[in-house]
Amino acid sequence: MLIDVHTHAFRYPEHISDSFLREAQIARGTPIDLTIEWETYRQAMEPVEKAIVFGLKARHVGIVVPDGYIADFVRNDPDKLIGFCCVDPNEPTYREDFLHAIEDLKLAGIKLAPMYADFSPLDDRLTPIYERAQRDGLPVLSHIGTTFCQFAPLAHTRPILIDELAMRFPRLKFIMAHLGHPWEPETLVVIRKHPNVWSDLSALYYRPWQLYNSLVLAQEYGVMKKILFGSDYPFATPADSIAGLRRLNNMVEGTNLPRISHTLLDEIIYRDSLAILFGDPR
Repeated sequence: MLIDVHTHAFRYPEHISDSFLREAQIARGTPIDLTIEWETYRQAMEPVEKAIVFGLKARHVGIVVPDGYIADFVRNDPDKLIGFCCVDPNEPTYREDFLHAIEDLKLAGIKLAPMYADFSPLDDRLTPIYERAQRDGLPVLSHIGTTFCQFAPLAHTRPILIDELAMRFPRLKFIMAHLGHPWEPETLVVIRKHPNVWSDLSALYYRPWQLYNSLVLAQEYGVMKKILFGSDYPFATPADSIAGLRRLNNMVEGTNLPRISHTLLDEIIYRDSLAILFGDPR
């Protein structure tokens, strides 16, 4: 089963400020269209059997996607898409919005963007959110790692922060996005330590040397089983991500450097992430 645990939905300019778009374009070095049309999304997700989709709430850097928009997006294909709400504790109505998202909109998990929204994942305001998520089996997926946004604090995004969170909430299913790039070793030691914490490898195939080294380390640590497949669409597609993973060993042909097991790579690509996160195939 091919499951993409990391895809976005939003529209410009309804949800995204000019400043956020400008910073994204500078980082990529080319123009980027941050309006996600359903038909384009659908085509990109054709190889995928199920996909988790979410927006972002991070007024601090100029992006706010209402949960209702994500719920409407999921209605395009409710058999394939699983919607997550987003929580920003800096929003005055964040608790009411969260309850509306899970109780009325029936969104199935939580997305956090601590660095973008300027809050720590250990912020006490999130305690009731984590308690409800732990009680009701709502997975939490958080951006972990770097960004192109100048005023998004890196202090909020270090993988080591999730060590304390996982000890406080040992039954909360937590996904650390992007292998915590560029702090992948930190991510690997956290997911090895905590049975309730995983990582996705979204948006990393276009940094092949770093991804190769990270997966060799994950292989040595024996934690490849704790890594989930994600694309980070629209910044990458599932097809391109899979092709990039399968090319990694090409860089070390003709050397004595270690190879990443193709079997373990295939297990990442076809891992039943929904059974892990929800306990059922959904």
